[in-house]
Amino acid sequence: MTLPVRTLVGSYDYRLVALSVLLSIAASYAALDIAGRVTATRGNIRLLWLASGAAAMGSGIWSMHYIGMLAFRLPVVVYYDWPTVLISLLCAVFASAVALFVVSRQKMGLRQAAVGSLVMGSGIAGMHYVGMAAMRLPAMCTYVHGLVVLSVMLAILISLVALRLTFRLREEVPSQHWQKAASALVMGAAIPIMHYTGMAAARFSSSAAPLDMAHAVNISTLGTAGIAVVTAVVLGGAVLTSVVDRRFAAQASALEFERRYHLLVEAVQVIIWRKNLSSSAFNFVNQEAESLLGYSSEQWIANPTFWIDHIHPDDRAQVESCCRTAEQDNVPQKFEHRMMTARGETVWLRSLIRVISAETQSSEMVGVMVDISERKRAQEAAEAGNRAKSEFLDNMSHEFRTPMNGVLGMAELLLDTNLADEQREYLNMLKMSADSLLAIINDVLDFSRIEAGKLDMDPIEFKVREIVQGVTQTFVSAAHQKNLKLDSRIANEVPEVLVGDPLRLRQILVNLVGNAVKFTTRGEVAVGVSLESVGEQNVRLRFTIRDTGVGIPPEKLKVIFEAFSQADNSSTRKFGGTGLGLTISSRLVELMGGEIWAESNSGSGSQFQFTAQFVCGQSAIRSMSTTAG
Repeated sequence: MTLPVRTLVGSYDYRLVALSVLLSIAASYAALDIAGRVTATRGNIRLLWLASGAAAMGSGIWSMHYIGMLAFRLPVVVYYDWPTVLISLLCAVFASAVALFVVSRQKMGLRQAAVGSLVMGSGIAGMHYVGMAAMRLPAMCTYVHGLVVLSVMLAILISLVALRLTFRLREEVPSQHWQKAASALVMGAAIPIMHYTGMAAARFSSSAAPLDMAHAVNISTLGTAGIAVVTAVVLGGAVLTSVVDRRFAAQASALEFERRYHLLVEAVQVIIWRKNLSSSAFNFVNQEAESLLGYSSEQWIANPTFWIDHIHPDDRAQVESCCRTAEQDNVPQKFEHRMMTARGETVWLRSLIRVISAETQSSEMVGVMVDISERKRAQEAAEAGNRAKSEFLDNMSHEFRTPMNGVLGMAELLLDTNLADEQREYLNMLKMSADSLLAIINDVLDFSRIEAGKLDMDPIEFKVREIVQGVTQTFVSAAHQKNLKLDSRIANEVPEVLVGDPLRLRQILVNLVGNAVKFTTRGEVAVGVSLESVGEQNVRLRFTIRDTGVGIPPEKLKVIFEAFSQADNSSTRKFGGTGLGLTISSRLVELMGGEIWAESNSGSGSQFQFTAQFVCGQSAIRSMSTTAG
């Protein structure tokens, strides 16, 4: 007689449902935490963390699954085939291993995430349905195919979300703790959705078919509690081990950093020190201090004023001032000073000091001192040689100029006598050569006097318009021979009378206008003067010399004001000149309290500008006062 088929209606123990969700959240948090250790470690340690992490995470997911199955109550006794249960556990561990491996890679693109989520989701789905197949009960289990497909898709989708969250939060940053907890909550709540969707796909109906009970076991209430407790212990142990390992790794990293820092500090050939601002006591001085100065670190640390006491007396005020500025304004200070060594020698040092504030301890001043004695000796020797050269040339200026003036004077006297045309031509060539040689001598001597610091300004009253017009008149003939237009324009607001050195101003203009005429083959040369600014007793004028000549390449604009330099070395041969004119003009402009610069491009002309400061003459002051009134 055939028994009628009866559908078995199940119900849920919601306490076990809640327990399964909590286990899922705990497993998710453990996964996020362990992923950071797998990522941070290398070699065999990484494999060990990968294996243990997969076991802990897999057992957590598996426990969630089985607690969820035990929460489903049927009106018949349910047994479980333990070998099949073991296979479902291995599926969970495999899925967890895949997840940890994927998120521990250097990069995780869309392709890697898709493949990883497919494998992980399939593993979780396999765990569920293999676990369902482990059930032994007097009933037949069938599935709603649509819900089965939905549960598998949910498993893959949830795996993708879990992988992305775990990859993003795998770095062990303290500020991400709350994000890790929130992500674990989301993942832990999402994973059971797949399980309970799969459970909803199952339909149980009574059956009289014989059961294979060879390996079947019954899970009691005590067994359920045991699964939950063991899983909690495993997950808790995994998280605790991760925390302890992280602490040890951080300490080891700090010790390694300290060791490398110490080696680096002791290896560099500079003196490094630290001192406490509140007590002025030195906390640290590296070994280089003893190697260079002969004083041990103990001597520095024992005496708070040791450094200042051994600085050269002439430099102490400067050093103390820099220390006060660094401390009060919290601005790094760089300076050069001398120190007395234990051997009684004097060494030059370049020091950099700065204040470092720490949250857990008092502020410190840190200093770095570099030995520059060799450079200083070389610099002093070069300066001494330069001064000797400049002084020699300055002293020889009379001996140079006197015979040249004699040659020029006699040439002019001869030109006033009756000479044959050929003799007059030769004599004119002689005078031109002597003039050129005297100009070169004057440039070299002026430069030497400037270098020696012996060139002084001689301020007197003068008229700017007369100076500018005089300079342009000087080059009218040369400009006319080249068919150049030579023009000058002075703004109306420029004062008529100023106090300054007209000879030096004229020298600057002669150099600049002469260069403009010399390097221009067609077009024009224009000289302009404008009022830059007005003070109570002085004015600043801007002088502009513009030409349509050969121009200067942009990369040469920075070097044309250097001594013996020209924009094009071939121009010395083609146009003549020592290359000192612009250098002398630049130094004279500085002595006049101004600056000089050039704007140009090859083939499109040049524009030189400079500013100079002058004192207003009495007539200029009266004129400006009248205008203001």
